[in-house]
Amino acid sequence: MIDETVRRTALFDAHLALGGRMVPFGGFEMPVQYSSILKEHDAVRRRAGLFDLSHMAQYGLRGARVGEWADALTVNNVATMKPGQARYNIFCNEAGGAHDDVIFYRLDDERWLLVVNAGNAPKMWAHINAHADPGVELTNHHGERALIAIQGPKSVAMLSAFVDIDLAAMKYYSCVETTIRGVDVLLARTGYTGEDGFEIFLDSPFATNLWDALLAECREAGLEPAGLGARDVLRLEAGMPLYGHELTEEISPIQAGLKWAVKLSKPAFRGKGALEHQVAADTYDRIVGLMLEGKVPARAGYRVFAGDSLAGDVRSGSMAPSLENRNIATALVAPSAAVEGAQLAVEIRGTRHLARVVPLPFYKRPT
Repeated sequence: MIDETVRRTALFDAHLALGGRMVPFGGFEMPVQYSSILKEHDAVRRRAGLFDLSHMAQYGLRGARVGEWADALTVNNVATMKPGQARYNIFCNEAGGAHDDVIFYRLDDERWLLVVNAGNAPKMWAHINAHADPGVELTNHHGERALIAIQGPKSVAMLSAFVDIDLAAMKYYSCVETTIRGVDVLLARTGYTGEDGFEIFLDSPFATNLWDALLAECREAGLEPAGLGARDVLRLEAGMPLYGHELTEEISPIQAGLKWAVKLSKPAFRGKGALEHQVAADTYDRIVGLMLEGKVPARAGYRVFAGDSLAGDVRSGSMAPSLENRNIATALVAPSAAVEGAQLAVEIRGTRHLARVVPLPFYKRPT
């Protein structure tokens, strides 16, 4: 039964035609899987998978002051970006917790695209408007523009037949305005799977034709439609945070292991003082990777112990096909428990299962 109270992306009917199992997610009906999560995961790791990400919120930013304005609200550098660059960033609250993790795309001197998580769209739209600058024009495209991602080692070869640019020459985290089969798109070499790939931003009326064409022309080469289930396993293996799990209003980017994205050398920005204090004190709970013994998966919220002492809790967990089906998890634990190689235990339905602290990411694609 489809929930009529949530929104639908432009690809909703295409998902139903492919047998997609639809679930509410981020305010939209989205496919959690088509054939199986394992099959879709395998396609992305070995060939390529096709994702509908149109539930993500897209905000247009325009003006000569966008970079300066965004720098005051985020932890990473924005104004230093050049046209054609994309950059991961995080909006923080004054206590250093994360409002959301986002990507900025700079299109030219005065035009930018900001992409935020679907579940945080209302909060983030209110936040950026609450800090409006007369030199920055904000436009909400959420639900009006589509986003299709093709991810996997064969994504360059598959997508090359659709564009007139040299995809192999595009750098990771770069973007370009181009056309696909006569349709204007923003094409970015970005993704959330740990594999090479591209994200295609386009007006919603053209999304179904592109989706169908990609599958029709690339299915024989191994392209598979992939849902939220596979995407979550892929990102966890790749050590990528999911908002609401490894990042929250109470979990800062420092705690999440994202210190590389926090530019404390920037002038004052929202949350800077709290983040500086965290770094200096080094007493904060932090996200670690866990490799569990046995076949029982860990789930978010399960308690983690160091000896007989409660050390923290699981934030994400899954079986990892890329690691011979070992059970992996992330956990927010006390600094004393966050030592590589440390033996911890995850309490699962009343039984404690041994787990070892391991480095993140769990998986890196072959170079």
